[in-house]
Amino acid sequence: MVNYTLYTEVHDMAKSKKIDKDMGFRLKKARLDQKLTYDELSEKSGVSSRYIKEIENHGNVPSLEKLGQLIRALHISADPFFYPAAPTDNLDYQRLLVYLSECTSDQITTILALVEAYLRTYKTHETE
Repeated sequence: MVNYTLYTEVHDMAKSKKIDKDMGFRLKKARLDQKLTYDELSEKSGVSSRYIKEIENHGNVPSLEKLGQLIRALHISADPFFYPAAPTDNLDYQRLLVYLSECTSDQITTILALVEAYLRTYKTHETE
């Protein structure tokens, strides 16, 4: 026999929508920063454009699977979604972290050398 109280609670939870306007804002900002349309992000992520609109504009909370698909398609860090108190102002910085996480050890060494050389050059021009 099914526990009626438990069934009612589960049913009510399923009917109620979880809303997170900040999550929708973060995803929308990342999409717009990359100049992607809903359809383009949909194609890249495998998430329907209608569902993306509901997340961005109404704050609907996607499943972890759908959120992961969107985060990977946008090449952004998942940290702001799970650690909202962390600084998230600079999406380019967050995207760079994601790209770096996909690099091999040799690639990271090369990238580090390039960045160090760039910074040395940039500082030299700044002092002139």
